[in-house]
Amino acid sequence: MQKIKNIEFLRVIGCIAIVFLHFYNVNGFLGAFKDIEFINSMHISTSNGQKAVDLFFMLSGFFFVLTLNLKQNTLDFVKKKIIRFYPVFIFVILLTLLASLFRLTNFHFYDNLLCFLCLDGTGLAFKRGDVTVFWYISSMLWVLLALFYSLKIFKKEQVNLFLVCAVFFCYSFLIHAKGGKINNNTQTFYYIFNVGMLRAIGGIGIGYFIGEWYKNNIEKIKNYSFNIYQKIFLSVIEFMCIYFTINNLMLHKIKFKNDMIFIVTFAILIICFLLKGGFFSRILDNDFWGKISKYTYSIYMTHNVVRFVLKNSFWVSNSEFVYAYPMFNSFIAFVLVLILGIFTYHFVEKPCAQYFKERAKSLVAVRERERERERESNTSSSSKICIKE
Repeated sequence: MQKIKNIEFLRVIGCIAIVFLHFYNVNGFLGAFKDIEFINSMHISTSNGQKAVDLFFMLSGFFFVLTLNLKQNTLDFVKKKIIRFYPVFIFVILLTLLASLFRLTNFHFYDNLLCFLCLDGTGLAFKRGDVTVFWYISSMLWVLLALFYSLKIFKKEQVNLFLVCAVFFCYSFLIHAKGGKINNNTQTFYYIFNVGMLRAIGGIGIGYFIGEWYKNNIEKIKNYSFNIYQKIFLSVIEFMCIYFTINNLMLHKIKFKNDMIFIVTFAILIICFLLKGGFFSRILDNDFWGKISKYTYSIYMTHNVVRFVLKNSFWVSNSEFVYAYPMFNSFIAFVLVLILGIFTYHFVEKPCAQYFKERAKSLVAVRERERERERESNTSSSSKICIKE
C-alpha cells in the first residue's frame, strides 16, 4: 500500500512525544536529577506525551481498513501481524537480557513471557514486562483481531453498529472513571475494564470509521477542487490542530480537565490531512516524512533500552557532568536513541520483513507448481481413460 505522506508526519510527531515523555519522567532523567530546573521543566512540558498512543491507535484503525482483505483466513492475518511486530520485540528482549548480565537493567522472565504472549496490555497481567512500550502492540493486536474476525462472520452493518456503541462506551467509561483522564494503561476497573484495552477499542474504532469514510470517497476527495475560501478555512483548522498537538504533547502542560479534547483534535487532524485542502496538509505531503517515519517503530521499541542503560551506568557515574550540562546530556541520549533505532530498522526490522516476504512468495510458487502438476496429472489420467474407451 502506498504511504499517505502527511499522515506519516503524525507518526513522527507521536514517536517523538513518547520518547520525550519516557526520558523526562520519574524512570528517566527526573528520577535521577529532579532538582535540575531544566529536567523539571521538560517533565512538565512532555507529561502529555502519552496521549500520542491514542493517535497511534487511530492510525492503526485507519490503515486496518485500507489494507483489509477478508479473503485471507484469520490465521494468516495473525501471522502477518506477528511477522510485522515480533522481530523487533524479540531483538529488544535479547538486548535487555544482555544488558541485565552487566547489571545495566533488570530482566523479569515471567513478566516478559506474558508480554511475549501479548497479554501485558489486556488486563491479564499485573505487571508489564521489561519492554514496557509493548503494551500498545498487545492491546492493538487483540482489538484488530477481534475486529477482523467479526467482519468475517458478521455483516458489516452489524459490526459498525456494535463498534459505534463500543467506542462511545469506552471513552465515556474512561472519562468518568478517571476524572477526565484516559492514561495509565495498566489500571483495570471492576476486574475487567482495562484502560489499555478501552483506549485501543476507542482509538481503533474512530480510526476505522475515518478509514471507511476515506475508502468510500477516495476518488471524490482526490478529484475535488477546493475554492480559495475552503482552502483558507481548512488551513486555519490544520494550523490550530497541528499547533495544539505539538504544543500540548511536547511543549506545554495542558490545563484542560477532559482528555477528549485530544481525541477530537487527532480525528479532525487526520481528516484534514486526508482531504489535503489546506496549506499545511499539502506542504507536509512530501517524501521526507515517509522516509523518516519508517524508523518510528524501531525507535519506539528500542528507546527504553537506551534510557535504562544510561540511568544505571553513565548517569550514575557522571552525575556531576549531567548537573553541569543537562541539555547536552539530553542531546546525547536522543542521538543514541536515533542510532539504535536506525540500526534496528536496517539490521532487524527490514531484513526480517524482506525474508518473510520472500519466504511467502516461494511458498506461493511451490503451491502453484503443485497445483499445476495436479492439473497435468488429472489431464493425463483423463486422456488415458478416453483412449481406453
